[in-house]
Amino acid sequence: MVPVRLARVLLALALTLPGALCGEETLGKSSMARCSLFGSNFINTFDQSMYSFAGSCSYLLAGDCQKHSFSIIGDFQDGKRVGLSVYLGEFFDIHVFVNGTVLQGDQSISTPYASKGLYLESQAGYHTLSSEAYGFVARIDGSGNFQVLLSDRYFNKTCGLCGDFNIFSEDDFKTQEGTLTSDPYSFANSWALSSGEQHCQRAAPPSISCNISSEMQKGLWEQCQLLKSASVFARCHPLVDPEPFVALCEKMLCPCAQGLQCPCPALLEYARACAQQGMLLYGWMDHSLCRPDCPAGMEYRECVSPCTRTCQSLHINEVCQEQCVDGCSCPEGQLLDDGRCVESAECSCVHSGKRYPPGASLSRDCNTCICRNSLWVCSNEDCPGECLVTGQSHFKSFDNRHFTFSGVCQYLLARDCQDHTFSVIIETVQCADDPDAVCTRSVTVRLPSPHNSLVKLKHGGGVAMDGWDVQIPFLQGDLRIQHTVMASVHLSYGEDLQIDWDGRGRLLVKLSPVYAGRTCGLCGNYNGNQGDDFLTPAGLVEPLVEHFGNAWKLHGDCEDLRKQPTDPCSLNPRLTRFAEEACAILTSPKFQACHDAVGPLPYLQNCHYDVCSCSDGRDCLCDAVATYAAACARRGVHIGWREPGFCALSCPPGQVYLQCGTPCNLTCRSLSYPDEECAEDCLEGCFCPPGLYLDGSGDCVPKAQCPCYHDGEIFQPEDIFSDHHTMCYCEDGFMHCSRAGAPGSLQPEVVLSSPLSHRSKRSLSCRPPMVKLVCPPDNPRAEGLECAKTCQNYDLECVSTGCVSGCLCPLGMLL
Repeated sequence: MVPVRLARVLLALALTLPGALCGEETLGKSSMARCSLFGSNFINTFDQSMYSFAGSCSYLLAGDCQKHSFSIIGDFQDGKRVGLSVYLGEFFDIHVFVNGTVLQGDQSISTPYASKGLYLESQAGYHTLSSEAYGFVARIDGSGNFQVLLSDRYFNKTCGLCGDFNIFSEDDFKTQEGTLTSDPYSFANSWALSSGEQHCQRAAPPSISCNISSEMQKGLWEQCQLLKSASVFARCHPLVDPEPFVALCEKMLCPCAQGLQCPCPALLEYARACAQQGMLLYGWMDHSLCRPDCPAGMEYRECVSPCTRTCQSLHINEVCQEQCVDGCSCPEGQLLDDGRCVESAECSCVHSGKRYPPGASLSRDCNTCICRNSLWVCSNEDCPGECLVTGQSHFKSFDNRHFTFSGVCQYLLARDCQDHTFSVIIETVQCADDPDAVCTRSVTVRLPSPHNSLVKLKHGGGVAMDGWDVQIPFLQGDLRIQHTVMASVHLSYGEDLQIDWDGRGRLLVKLSPVYAGRTCGLCGNYNGNQGDDFLTPAGLVEPLVEHFGNAWKLHGDCEDLRKQPTDPCSLNPRLTRFAEEACAILTSPKFQACHDAVGPLPYLQNCHYDVCSCSDGRDCLCDAVATYAAACARRGVHIGWREPGFCALSCPPGQVYLQCGTPCNLTCRSLSYPDEECAEDCLEGCFCPPGLYLDGSGDCVPKAQCPCYHDGEIFQPEDIFSDHHTMCYCEDGFMHCSRAGAPGSLQPEVVLSSPLSHRSKRSLSCRPPMVKLVCPPDNPRAEGLECAKTCQNYDLECVSTGCVSGCLCPLGMLL
């Protein structure tokens, strides 16, 4: 009979011959050595030594024991395996736990993950850590089974619980001190890793008691013999000697408490050892009582592609070159989606680490994306350009270039430099205590014909046109100027120009794509290229921000900014630490949902700058954080960041703070003149509670107390305006009018909420020469407006059905 070891060598050589054993049950033999930790407490080393060890510490399993480039650590607790860790040198570590938690250092991470040449992915029920550069693969499953594979470059260069990988099992139990021992526990305890936080106690073999009946033990013993007798296992005997596995199987029966499943870890380990040698034992479970556990909806297979088909990989054409592994997979035709097996139409989508169900939609700038078959299908509209001025002269150009320019003068912010249809000018002044701190005081907008007007947006929210203060709202042709929240003003001209001014220095200019490549000024040329944003009127691109800014100065008597001031934090150490700690909220988990939509770094730098410049850094801090929150809101990410003890917003009496409120149709005036074109944006600020409207005095009132706005006049609630056969009645902020349908009769257009006889009938002064008539309440036969004589009905008889007060022609005159 051919010795087992020689037979292994001969068959291994045969497997390398072209066409040899090419059936579906064979694979190419792996070039990597395998160590396994399986069952309750069993370890199979690289050189096929099998022993049991139940520790309660962290132990070196394997690693580069010469150059110490990496270490693979097994974490045990109360005799059970709880996690697997990989250390690359001294400065990078990653930890995978049986419960699925993954940490890189102290930070939680998700799969897939790649860093330092190390890859983490979930495949076939395993979390797999692999590195081609370092030459290892480490796997852990949900039952606490570990597998460690090492490249043959570490032949006789590794150490730890997995042995020394030199094909001789006799020297596997070499302790960390370099001595050989026959005691597995002495050997394993020597590889315990103690640290300042962890002090290990030496593990001792547990006492063994038999947990099954002798009758069951006999039946399970027969299951163990299948490794020698069943034909499916016999195919692998020339490659892997079954005897050690049979002995291990018999040894684990007595203390086992899993009943009929007790032999399964040994049988499964033998099947995996055979697969490592290139022999797949298809159908071995049919000869036994073993059914490896899988999550609901998944099924166990002897050969699962490690390139798992997931919803996220559905549209990726990849060639999987890795060897298959046994494990859990979705049924044929289904895909893995966040741990569940689903049809492709049920696939979710991922954005910024968050999952969205099929059919969910997201707003990206002016476009909408819909989740379909794991892909975001997005509209492709050209989006408006946005130029932002905030804080102490911080600018963001139309092409998203951020810079700070601290000149004090009037500057051209933006202009249509092709057709000259508009221009926007800012006035900057010194603010705060720092002479280098500069803020925006006012904004002037020049409009084209037919207006040919200058609109000035003042500090505090006031508005002037051509030097005259105007009342807001101001609606004239394409020009619309309205208050939004608090002192903020929104100006729009047609559909192509929009300006938002908060009255305190924050300015947003939005242009439609028709102006792309046509603008000039501090906001840049809106051509999608940040590199030429510092273009001057002379046609040159300036490298220095002070030269660029000075070029757009409008008054020659203003001094040029010689040099952009030094970062104020470098000049104010007292506030530097406060600025760093306070502004860190922008990069904290509080704003994490926005980081993908709006990068926080420029806003963080501006926050540091402003807080260090302010006499009261807290005021500037709140403005800086609000600026980033507003940028997030414009991208559809709404962050509730204010707290009672942090930047709480104080509202006028009767108003309430809303983190996300709409500015549309919230006033008494809007009941008479609703703004049909108002953008339903989400704005932070103070609003009237639901059901109340802001009146002309700034109070929140129910609409029953709102005045009416009609033909340029203001009517109080229940006022009647009468003009011959037309009667208008002010109710709920809207003027309800009735008009004559036939001489001497009235047909109401609107059904009012209460009959006329129940209302107090009051009217304003009548237009000359008409006179006011008030129906006497004690004369039911009195006649009023309903029977007023006109040139058309003066000879017709009128039958009054009820006196109507109003304005009539003087006696002897007709309308």
